[in-house]
Amino acid sequence: MTGKIEALAQSVKADYSIISDPMNIFYFTGVHLNPHERLLLLLVDNKTLDTAMIFPALDGETVKANTELTTYLPHDDKDDAFQYVFDTIAADKTVAVEGEHLIYSRYLRLIEKYAPENIETLDGEVNYLRGKKNEHDKAEIKRAVEMTEKALEDLKTITVEGKTEMEISDFLVKQFKSYGAVGPSFGPSVLAGKKSAMPHGDTGTDVIQRGDFLLIDFGVVSDTGYVSDMTRTFIVGEATEKQEEIYKTVLRSNLAGIKASQKGTVMGDIDRASRKVIDDAGYGEYFMHRIGHGLGLDVHESPSIHGGNTDNLEAGHVITIEPGIYIPEIGGVRIEDMLYIDEDTTYNFNSFPKDFESMIIK
Repeated sequence: MTGKIEALAQSVKADYSIISDPMNIFYFTGVHLNPHERLLLLLVDNKTLDTAMIFPALDGETVKANTELTTYLPHDDKDDAFQYVFDTIAADKTVAVEGEHLIYSRYLRLIEKYAPENIETLDGEVNYLRGKKNEHDKAEIKRAVEMTEKALEDLKTITVEGKTEMEISDFLVKQFKSYGAVGPSFGPSVLAGKKSAMPHGDTGTDVIQRGDFLLIDFGVVSDTGYVSDMTRTFIVGEATEKQEEIYKTVLRSNLAGIKASQKGTVMGDIDRASRKVIDDAGYGEYFMHRIGHGLGLDVHESPSIHGGNTDNLEAGHVITIEPGIYIPEIGGVRIEDMLYIDEDTTYNFNSFPKDFESMIIK
């Protein structure tokens, strides 16, 4: 914990950092809480590195068992918990808050004591820190991916034709929980036939039929809180020439994006490398989203891999590469892998096959 707190303190100019997002509190302290409507804050003195947590008293045992903080400030429902902020941080101090998370009513409480000009945001600093992973993070993410891929491998042992999208989703959840996952990181999103042309369609009761594209986008949350996110698109029974052409175009785009994903590469260039393959094949209008995103404890983290991003890819980034082609009258294909950017190489967490022949299932 100390290293992360120190990195935060060094990157923020204000006297104090106030962290309110429970996932960011988990990142900095090691305790994951859902406070509901109750106040949960991590206060960091950026000069001394002293830390204080304001938390619901009913979570006291969990907090103390999983953290090493300077000060513990539990509260119950009758308390004005925000008074702890005022007691900890003097009125003449500057504070940095999570502008993307701190709700307006709590901002109003802050300006009861602190001048608005002494309040700044630290979202960029926190997002940057969370975007950089170490070898421990890499190993934990690898575990999450392995659980995911084992579940998807099990899918190939059953007959999907005639089952509903929801039945396949339920099957995957059952399987990855049997491998140690505590739940899904999202979804699973299981889209059959023409519904596969909806990048964020809803899994439903549609029956999977022979000749369908079957797009499966899902991930898990491991027992240590790390997530995975992968997509494979299958063809049920037998593919048409058009389906094969679309699939192989997306696969080439996926591989081009992976090849471009090296330390130092401008992130926008990664998007362009993948997108060019699809554009050149005449399907550019059917690819309407960015090429990828970061992930780790959340399924969407920094960095965002899109054509307008001029930042360089850095060692420690974990990103997805997930091109797609979505044609409403035919269906859609997306292929998504997770990468770890190292100093000298790029590691692909995913080993699940994606060649066209391996995607034919019964």
